[in-house]
Amino acid sequence: MERFASATLPSALLLGLVVAALPAPASARQEPAKEGILYCVGYAHLDTQWRWDYPTTIAEYLKATLDENFERFERYPGYVFNFTGAHRYALMKEYYPDRYERLKAYIAADRWFVSGSSVDECDVNSPAPESIVRQVLYGNEFFEMEFGRRSQDFMLPDCFGFPASLPSVLAHCGILGFSTQKLSWGSAVGIPFDLGLWEGPDGATVVAALNPGSYASAIQGRVDRNEDWARRIRENGEKYGVWADFHYYGVGDVGGAPREADIRNYLASVDQPDSLFHVELSSSDKLFRELAPELRSRLPRSSTREA
Repeated sequence: MERFASATLPSALLLGLVVAALPAPASARQEPAKEGILYCVGYAHLDTQWRWDYPTTIAEYLKATLDENFERFERYPGYVFNFTGAHRYALMKEYYPDRYERLKAYIAADRWFVSGSSVDECDVNSPAPESIVRQVLYGNEFFEMEFGRRSQDFMLPDCFGFPASLPSVLAHCGILGFSTQKLSWGSAVGIPFDLGLWEGPDGATVVAALNPGSYASAIQGRVDRNEDWARRIRENGEKYGVWADFHYYGVGDVGGAPREADIRNYLASVDQPDSLFHVELSSSDKLFRELAPELRSRLPRSSTREA
């Protein structure tokens, strides 16, 4: 765990290290198709410590997250999963080394995605910006060392509020996108947009998915024929030229894996001839990585400089 210990590095140097460590954006990006793409992020939310202690998280919830997803991978070839928090992966390595080696194989095969870039799904209201920088630096450094992978998003589905400075901090760390479902929990400012650019005090931006649906639920019935999501994709396309949207599905708050009935439903909705839009079972950062700069610039913008 010394990898996550505090270091006496200046904030400016930390920022430089994070940006230097991230891979350069791909020169050729796949643009979301005109008929529309819904990026569906299979996920299991885990509060590392909430109404339980660390021994419970280790003995029950992390073990179940590994075992249940391994079973899903073998049963459903098209299923993919996202999980955050380098600290949780370090606990897996320490307490379940055999399962951890199996996990590495699924990550290498793009079945299990390391997500969110951070050490843990952290609070971003009380900590100083330097703490958030360290979350990204140490989180992605661990992912790189252990799996040869990095995440290019910051995923905070369950954080209670976000500071005006956050998009600037994330952008200067090389993060491309941000997602949360928490604004649907009675946000004082509403939900500025479903998919757009969140601008920080210095004008830096990240693409933000601010209305992805609950991480503990799923679309009922055929996903690719869902009228609400078809409307959202159509509005994004007609208004901004981005024929795409971003959607969570899964379970919470004790880890595990999405429900089998939901997995079967999402898989059955892929590549159907009468689809209203394409269903993409996706990593949490894929939309942000694939969005071409000219399309990104057309998205609606929410500026915290005016708040």
